[in-house]
Amino acid sequence: MPVSYVVWGILIGVLMAAPLGPVNLICIRRTLAFSQRNGFSVGMGAAVADTIFGAIAAFGLSSVMGLVNQVNGWVEMAGGLILILVSINLWFKHPHLSDAEDTVRDRVKGAVGAFMLTMMNPMTILGFVALFVALGLGNLHQTPLQAVMLVIGIFFGSSLWWFIITRSAGYMKNRLSDDHLLVINRVSAVIVAGCGIWALGKNFL
Repeated sequence: MPVSYVVWGILIGVLMAAPLGPVNLICIRRTLAFSQRNGFSVGMGAAVADTIFGAIAAFGLSSVMGLVNQVNGWVEMAGGLILILVSINLWFKHPHLSDAEDTVRDRVKGAVGAFMLTMMNPMTILGFVALFVALGLGNLHQTPLQAVMLVIGIFFGSSLWWFIITRSAGYMKNRLSDDHLLVINRVSAVIVAGCGIWALGKNFL
């Protein structure tokens, strides 16, 4: 049944969003510094990007995959530079809980930033392809309805993950002080910088 592909999509969406990476860290940090809605908006930016990549993989766009292989190195290096800039900003920013202004503009900015960071990692498509093959869903391009159902599920699955992680971080917010936020910023900055350096380094070696 096509509906079962929504369930598969939800599983895949969660699996692709869950690994701890820069967007997860930024989402948690924004939840702690601003609000759950602010952090969730970051996650939704990533969810849209994951859905686009999932659709590309589900419909078997081989020509797009070929293009990805050609430009992947350059895109990864651009993404690496962006991550390093983000990490520098995190390191020197000292957030204050009392000064946090959770505005719609800031949420949109966070969502767009997360979308761009996720899109800067086109290797995500290969992750989707690997999961499709492992789950026996490699021929989805021959059944468009099933592919559409799977893509819808991916969006819901990714969104579910970001809802869970922001709700979990939200419960911790009232137990934190400004000093705790500073430590979180510094740790996040180091990890995000490490991801950026790795993205740059593997394309130079």
